This record gives sequence, C-alpha cells and structure tokens, in this order.
Amino acid sequence: MPDDLPPDVERLETLRTWHVMSLARIDRALAVARQREAEQQERRERAAAERRFKVEPGLDQQIIHRGGCQKWTGTRSYLDRREVLLAIHDDALNVKPCPVCRPDTALGLHDG
Repeated sequence: MPDDLPPDVERLETLRTWHVMSLARIDRALAVARQREAEQQERRERAAAERRFKVEPGLDQQIIHRGGCQKWTGTRSYLDRREVLLAIHDDALNVKPCPVCRPDTALGLHDG
C-alpha cells in the first residue's frame, strides 16, 4: 500500500468520494469550456463566411449571396470581392444580387 494514503477503509472511502466529486466538477467545467470554444469557432466561421460571397446557380440567371445568407445555403461556389464585382458588371453572365442579404450593399454598390 502506498505510504501517502491512510490505511483504513473509512478515510480511503472519504478520499475516493472527494476525488469523484472533484472529477465531476472538472468534467462540468470541461463541458462548459468545450461549449464556449465551439461557440467561438462558430462565430469565427460565420464572420469568415460573411466576408465571402456565393453563387446560386440558375438556368437564366445566377444570384450572388453573402457567404452567411440563409436564403441559399449552398457553399460550392465561393467568390472573392473582385470576382463578384466582375460578375455583377458582366451583362453576359446575368448575375443579380440577392434582395435579402444585399451583397451589392456590402460591396459598396448603390444600385446592385
């Protein structure tokens, strides 16, 4: 038996109970910390998505959305600011800004 532990059952059970309770407190704190980190990561990802743009494909016209727009949740076709500006100003592409998330406003265009 290790020297630093008491030899009797009663004190050993007390130590065990204290350690189980401490472990439960640590587990609760760990769960809270993990949840906080997950929420922070989600906020970072949402902010990064807002800086990007996505294209909703269509037969006659494409719709440009901000990356975080929930009107269209597809994420296959991300564009950067320069690509969106080129697409919006190219009449042959027939690209229109989403009327809900208004990427034209985010790009500083007055009449998308």
